[in-house]
Amino acid sequence: MRILVTSFSIGPRTGGLRVGVLGLCKGLAKCGHQVSLYTTNADENEILNVPLGVSTLEEGVEVFFYPVQKIIFGNVLSYPLVAALKLRVPNVDLVLIHSMYQLTSTAAAFYCRKFRVPYVVRPHGIMDPKLARRRRWLLKWAYIQLFEKKNLNCAAAIQYSSRMEDEMARHFMTVESPSLLIPEGINLEPFEKLPSRGNFRDKYPEMAGKSLILHLGRIHQKKGLDLLVEAFSRVAARRDDVHLVLAGSGDKGYVMQITKMLHYLDVFDRTTITGQLDEDEKLAILRDADIFVLASYGENFGISVVEAMACGLPVIISDKVGIWREILEASAGTVTKCQPEEIADAIENLLNDSGLRMAMGQRGKNIARDKFSSDRMSESMETAYQAICGAP
Repeated sequence: MRILVTSFSIGPRTGGLRVGVLGLCKGLAKCGHQVSLYTTNADENEILNVPLGVSTLEEGVEVFFYPVQKIIFGNVLSYPLVAALKLRVPNVDLVLIHSMYQLTSTAAAFYCRKFRVPYVVRPHGIMDPKLARRRRWLLKWAYIQLFEKKNLNCAAAIQYSSRMEDEMARHFMTVESPSLLIPEGINLEPFEKLPSRGNFRDKYPEMAGKSLILHLGRIHQKKGLDLLVEAFSRVAARRDDVHLVLAGSGDKGYVMQITKMLHYLDVFDRTTITGQLDEDEKLAILRDADIFVLASYGENFGISVVEAMACGLPVIISDKVGIWREILEASAGTVTKCQPEEIADAIENLLNDSGLRMAMGQRGKNIARDKFSSDRMSESMETAYQAICGAP
């Protein structure tokens, strides 16, 4: 099959979006399909230094980057990408559209309908009713009425990453298109040869001799960092052998808000905010951490959780993370409410029981391999997409 994938961005600051989009492209290409990714040079509010309008390789995937003219309320406007989609869509068998409320996704859906090419939409958690209504709801509602209803109802399928995302979408709006439930997957090869333990700690003397509590991902309001910081302050008040690591980048205003909270709770000196990490640094911190925590208020899947489990790291997640049921059923992690006291208790429970940490880490490795690998994801997508296209 000739498959066109489009996303408004795959910049490093998009976190799980980049990992998920590139992972599925590589997986489908590995199955023998012709896969191209059309995107922009946006990376949140930054611009990537990449070749524009020509085929280039990004982690082994054929990518075409197009310039951004403007970003309005998170909507990335790239008219050269729209023009490129008009030329490319008629020459493929299937289009896979990532995200919503974007000119790029709306244009892709429009040209698919115009040229009668089937398309699949991946909302990436955007159809969470609570999160959707938090910011700029009137603008979103208007966009839904003008564009998204038709985009979704005319799709060959809507692809969800978890049972929870599917359920949330059903509460958000009625969609006529069928659902595909295909968990996201990660490439497990980098996790088979992890760096030696201690490489990351050596760069930060304040971590010496401490148990590291890690959040890895975007520094964003929905990630529940306020819950994690308060939970950590409770743990730190009872023991002096812990250190919090917030690894990732985010909006400067929100980073400042979290920094003020760390000062207010008197744990700033026991916290390290690393900023954006490259792939090698990410593996190094996952290797050195003792517990991974994602206390998110809303997460359609949780790529960073799977990456932590692939490293054998015990995980604590909120019950708003898409794969909480799978993790709970496999006893591969601890699931809590979005409450600081529950998160604090879960952290201490793991800190006090090395046997439990080891057993949980091994079960996490197993579920990452058996359920959340890119190979498993691409096999499921290939079967579903061939059925949509009528291909053998």
